[in-house]
Amino acid sequence: MRLEICPICAAVAGTWLLLTALVLSGYLNPEIFLPLITLLMGGTVVGVAYQIGKRKPVVISVGMLLAFWAVRILSFKVFILEIAVLAMLAYLLFVKRNGGDKPALPQDSKTRELLEEKMKNCC
Repeated sequence: MRLEICPICAAVAGTWLLLTALVLSGYLNPEIFLPLITLLMGGTVVGVAYQIGKRKPVVISVGMLLAFWAVRILSFKVFILEIAVLAMLAYLLFVKRNGGDKPALPQDSKTRELLEEKMKNCC
């Protein structure tokens, strides 16, 4: 299965998830890191809006409110919910959209040409 996930999006989401886990575990000071987590969550919201394409203002408005809410009541339950939402969005935006159910086509041009020839000469 070939996925085309934006490396910047993955890095931003991964960073705020890691920082959130460290804040919740008591390894990082929330007063220092919550503003950064909030900023990175906002970046993820904008990235999701960019991937969706339609209704960007609605996605950004609702997403920013949800991100703010999540940071305000941060807990392990909210953290698990954030992971679940990100996993669902990743599936919808990258796996399902790219046809994750279909087998990938051969990337090698020679293999592709051989398959085309076999298909032409099959019957």
